[in-house]
Amino acid sequence: MVDEQPTKKRRKPSEDSEEVVAMPGPPSKTVAKKTGARAEPTTNGTSKSATVKGKARAGPHSKAGKANGMVAEVEEDREEVVELNDDEAPPEPPVQQSARAGSKQPKSNNGSRAPNATRSSKTEEKLAREVENLRAQLERSRETAKERDKLAKQLDEVFRIRNTEPEQILEEYKSQFDENIQRKEALIQELTAQLSKLQSSSKSSKSYTLHFLTREAAEEEKQALREENLRLKEVIKQRDATIASKDKEIQALQENAKVMQKELDAEIERSKSLAARAPAPTAVARQHAPAPNEPRNTPVIRLYEDMTNILVTGVKIDKSPDFPQLDEEILSCIFTYNYQTPDSEDAAFCELLPPLNFSLRNVYELPPGAQPGVSLPRDKLILKVKYEPRDLDKESPDIVERLAFFKDPFMFARDQMTVFLKTLTDTVSGIFEPEGEGDDSGVADQTREVIVVDG
Repeated sequence: MVDEQPTKKRRKPSEDSEEVVAMPGPPSKTVAKKTGARAEPTTNGTSKSATVKGKARAGPHSKAGKANGMVAEVEEDREEVVELNDDEAPPEPPVQQSARAGSKQPKSNNGSRAPNATRSSKTEEKLAREVENLRAQLERSRETAKERDKLAKQLDEVFRIRNTEPEQILEEYKSQFDENIQRKEALIQELTAQLSKLQSSSKSSKSYTLHFLTREAAEEEKQALREENLRLKEVIKQRDATIASKDKEIQALQENAKVMQKELDAEIERSKSLAARAPAPTAVARQHAPAPNEPRNTPVIRLYEDMTNILVTGVKIDKSPDFPQLDEEILSCIFTYNYQTPDSEDAAFCELLPPLNFSLRNVYELPPGAQPGVSLPRDKLILKVKYEPRDLDKESPDIVERLAFFKDPFMFARDQMTVFLKTLTDTVSGIFEPEGEGDDSGVADQTREVIVVDG
């Protein structure tokens, strides 16, 4: 706000003329009394007579009227906001001429000079008070202007600062966070570019890439190589175990082939000897009369019965106690022995011999070194045969005693079935034939294969 410049105002002569009234010359005594009692025109609410004469008569009313008149004039001057300088003295008010035209003003004397001086001093006092009021008003206006400027500054600051201090701090943190993100993204892009360059160069030079591998990457690569090495070692072990098992199977098959070849040769020799002797059919074979619609496998069964002297009367399937998922066959067998001598008495005795009843059961067992309870496939298990005699209580104790280990149950390997048959035949023949007799010589008996009994 710009301070208002004080303006000067000159009072019009007409206004001063209203305040100052010329006094006539000294009248007579009677006239002077009347004139003193006459009410003269007032200036600012104060009569002229009261101003010139009779100061003791000026009471509260005159003072109040004077104050009211000054307040009215001050109000008028406030509207115009006029400031008078101290160095400028108010102009001397001109002496108002007589109201009557053509009348001559009498010359002033010593009596008229005193009221004029009094009026001038009062006017100066009034003007001084007005100046003081105007100065106070000017100071108030300046204070108001300062307050207005202060409020304007505060308003500008409010418009300029639209956020609070926490919001400003949050904005600063956001800006710092954005800068950090941008800086990290730039770093990631740079590292990615370097990594792509290293990967492209690794195709041509592996030793160069090893220099730039981190510890974590090297450990991961080592761990992967260790796992691959362990896997390959396990594969090699499995292959070695498979090869070893295959070698064992091949060796077992070769041994079995040798045994079968020996048995075949022995059976051929035995069949030749039996054919030369023209043996009679066995007692069990004689009981089977050929039927017109007999199956074709019947001659094969009879051939095996005649060659082995063993008749299979029944087959039963039962679950394995150790491996419930496997089935075990139980075969009921009858062994008959036909011994002929030149005399008929021995032949009759041989025909009266009772057959030997027994059962053969295929049993699966774990291989040596295997943990109990481990489930293995059938081809990994060992197949054995369990021999169990029957109806020995019906035989004579002498014959049962001479059966040796055939009188008790035992187990043997499946691949020794031919040895079992030969041992059984020799044992039974030893019961009825004299010592020193037999199909083979003593040298052959020394090379005879012995059955291995498990118990």
